[in-house]
Amino acid sequence: MPLSAGLSVSTGSPVAPVAPGGPSRPRPPAPAPAAPPGVGSVPRFGPGSKAQRFPWLLPLRPAASGVAADEARLGDLVVRAASVVGPGHRCQEPATARQDAYRIARDASGEFLLLAVADGVSSSSHAELGAAVAAATAVNVLRQRLDEPDRAAGLSAVGLFEEAAAAMEREAARRGLHPSDVCAVLLVAVVPARPTGPSGERTAWAAWVGDTSLWRLGERRWHYAAGDRKGPSGGYESNAVLHTLPADPHAAREAEVELRAGDAVSLVSDGVGDGLAGLDDLNAYLAERWRLPLPVAAYIDDVGYDAERFLDDRTAITVWVEPGAPATARDGGPGGWSR
Repeated sequence: MPLSAGLSVSTGSPVAPVAPGGPSRPRPPAPAPAAPPGVGSVPRFGPGSKAQRFPWLLPLRPAASGVAADEARLGDLVVRAASVVGPGHRCQEPATARQDAYRIARDASGEFLLLAVADGVSSSSHAELGAAVAAATAVNVLRQRLDEPDRAAGLSAVGLFEEAAAAMEREAARRGLHPSDVCAVLLVAVVPARPTGPSGERTAWAAWVGDTSLWRLGERRWHYAAGDRKGPSGGYESNAVLHTLPADPHAAREAEVELRAGDAVSLVSDGVGDGLAGLDDLNAYLAERWRLPLPVAAYIDDVGYDAERFLDDRTAITVWVEPGAPATARDGGPGGWSR
């Protein structure tokens, strides 16, 4: 976070400005996936999943809703968010509660947009509880830090995730659970609601533990920008993650990114991130669909996409910076990140 915004971060060297792109080039039409009968407007890629066609069932324990969604505007930022229980969790008896969670908030002065996406680890018996506590605690702590008179102390990823981990452990103990019962991964971001630099740029801050990820929209596709890759090889072939909360808050990493008018970024759980990484048609489709803000109901349908073997819960928060303004061309990579 630049000092001009009244906040410093502990991320090291500043981010170099990204040069604005040239004239926009004609884009090829986005793929037009078909919607199978009975699934409404959910886009389908390839043959689709058999689980997608089964009725939604209720989890054994009372839980949060299977779908959550929001839209908002703060300053010149526009936000859409959706979380949908995955086909693999909702179609077998008894169903599994949605294990993803997200939070959207602002500081008291309205200078910053605060975001969190958490994904409960399926092997934990109460993963949905861990994710909900992690996301809520992270946003509450961020808001408290940003509302303090002396914000120049900066944001610490490790300190933030230590507080989230402690809250998860306290809630587990209160319910007679072990910390391993509430494991989750977490990604947070702080985005200035207005430009802070002389050329209209602003510097956002992100921090994470685990494979929730941040993607940046290029000219024709979404580019991976932050978050831990799965498994030792860094691929998407496995559901294993190296670090989780509450066990590994010291594994937290952080980065900052320079954003300009026309940019868009998405914070996602692996139910969406794996699709962006592994399905070229989905990536291209969402690059076109999410180039500008769309109705939140349509955003929910896109987050609930249908694809064979992609059965996990899906969560995404997309932020557009001054939507409609010419964006910097970024198809060569995400650009603008400092870790």
